[in-house]
Amino acid sequence: MAPKTRSTPSLPARIQLWVRRGALRRFDRLKRDTAHLPVTVDWDRRDPASGGPQGQERRAAPPFTWEAADFVVSEAPDDDRE
Repeated sequence: MAPKTRSTPSLPARIQLWVRRGALRRFDRLKRDTAHLPVTVDWDRRDPASGGPQGQERRAAPPFTWEAADFVVSEAPDDDRE
């Protein structure tokens, strides 16, 4: 019987919450409620005026949380993990 090997625990995925510009109360609440979690809360820095060629939107439709709760959730890139 082969000996068991211990695996090192991997770091949890780092989550990013992007908050819609101007949603001050939502931003403050998310910062406060996630202070003890591996989560970063940032403002959406995209310029709403730059909509792509001839003003057309090139991005996919946003998730429902963008309209319903003024934020979206994404996983941070590997190099951003602690």
